[in-house]
Formats: sequence, structure tokens, C-alpha cells
Amino acid sequence: MSHFDSGSWATVTSGTDGHKVYHYGPRRLWEELEAAYEWWTGAGRPNHSRFGLTVTPEAQTFWLDTPEKLVSSQ
Repeated sequence: MSHFDSGSWATVTSGTDGHKVYHYGPRRLWEELEAAYEWWTGAGRPNHSRFGLTVTPEAQTFWLDTPEKLVSSQ
């Protein structure tokens, strides 16, 4: 995975004794992925139909079930 704007990237290789993660750049993309997965499993593994996106000139807001239940904003 990569994030072009920051120049960050992460990759994982699997082995018989476990997996190794390699990453570079200011963003810790693998840790971000793990946090997102933990959030998703903690929320009951909602499917895609429960998510929504509101876009205004000021921001983009990602939500679950209703616009009041924010997931993240940018």
C-alpha cells in the first residue's frame, strides 16, 4: 500500500514463522490499516451498504448508518 502525497508505503511478506512488515515515510500505513480493521471488527463488521459520505465545500464526512454517526472527516 502507498500514500502518494506523503511518500509513505508499507508492504508485508509472509513466512512460515510469521509475517514481516516493511514501511517507509512519515505515515505508518500498516498501523493505520490495523486500527481501521480493529474499528471495523469492533463495529460488528458492517457491510458497505451501511456507510455513507457527505461532501460539502468545507469537508468530506464519512459515516455509518446515519450522518450523525461519524467515522472520520477531512
